[in-house]
Amino acid sequence: MDAASSPPDLTLTAYSERAQKSQRFGTGSQALQNLSFGYFGEVGGLLAALKKVNRDKLLETDRDFASEELGDALWYLLAVAHVHGIKPATLGEVALGLLRTHYQEHSKALEGEVSFKNIDALIQAQVKRREDRDQLLSELAAAAGDLAAATGPQTDIRNSVATTQFLGNHLALLSRVAASFELNLNEVAAQNLAKIADRWPGDDPEYITPFDPVSDYPEYEQLPRNFTVEFDERANGGQKHVVQSIRGVFVGDRLTDNSVEEDGYRFHDVFHLAYVAHLGWSPVIRGLLKRKRKSMPHVDENQDGARAMIIEEGIATWIFNHAKIRGDNFAGVERGQLAFGLLKQLRQMVRGYEVDACPLWQWEYAILDGFRVFRELYEAKRGRVHVDMEAHTLVFEHMDSSQ
Repeated sequence: MDAASSPPDLTLTAYSERAQKSQRFGTGSQALQNLSFGYFGEVGGLLAALKKVNRDKLLETDRDFASEELGDALWYLLAVAHVHGIKPATLGEVALGLLRTHYQEHSKALEGEVSFKNIDALIQAQVKRREDRDQLLSELAAAAGDLAAATGPQTDIRNSVATTQFLGNHLALLSRVAASFELNLNEVAAQNLAKIADRWPGDDPEYITPFDPVSDYPEYEQLPRNFTVEFDERANGGQKHVVQSIRGVFVGDRLTDNSVEEDGYRFHDVFHLAYVAHLGWSPVIRGLLKRKRKSMPHVDENQDGARAMIIEEGIATWIFNHAKIRGDNFAGVERGQLAFGLLKQLRQMVRGYEVDACPLWQWEYAILDGFRVFRELYEAKRGRVHVDMEAHTLVFEHMDSSQ
């Protein structure tokens, strides 16, 4: 990262305050154990990722993997310190002191609160002392194991000098490991905050602007901002199928499960409606409603074309299979709890398409809302689904036999 694009100087307090907004473990001794195990897991994840890079000769560099894993480890470490009641600034001061001792540097008074750049600068000054990465990783793994072993449900979580020194040593070690990958901790922390914002939007999420704004496209090329689709299950020769209509006009083909085992996939178009509501995106729905953006030929071909539709259908099927394996169609999964790995894989699947601009939390909202309505629709067998692209809502309405 060059100087022009380098992140601003982050204090440990500023980082911790923003990072804590995504902390869902609580503050008790059980939470402390979970966080310590999480830290151990992230360190293990770093070692496992490096093994895969070397074994499978992946295109990603070990530096790419290290940046994310170290950022996650940093998050857990600061969360552990928070539960112990240790101030981030104090943790930073201890880490600086330990690094100065390690590098045999004289103590220097700081102006203002300790920041990640203070730590980075101290390490970067050691131009003639490049430490062995494997040795550092071994030390980090052992230290992470010590932290995990030292916590349990009965752990005393009151702050202590020994605990502060112990966690300060972890921070110092993380910074040295980062330097061995030619990373600085300020950059790692900033990227971790960006990852948090991408995944957990906080209490007042802001959706990105539509991909077909009024200023750029005529009304007939925009996804409708509010519309209702009726789903009706029927039987033909014992085979169940679903037909859909908008204002009495049938849209799309009749859908079956296309599976030996009945699983309700015939109602899967509700997932595409959820993508409209929460992502403002669905090449499939654009095609069904004849809302392709033909006034922009490159958009029509690349964003609304057959390949984009195939990718969307593939995403819907792939996620449906995940929900099926779970056996509950994501019932009981709250926002913020969907597997992060699943969401990251989704982003890889849409790389290069406009929907790649949507943060991961929008994908999660779309998936969970889509499956909520899917469960209602599958049980009722027929009903109306109201889509509001502006309010980002998907609402199911029962229909009785007279309707």
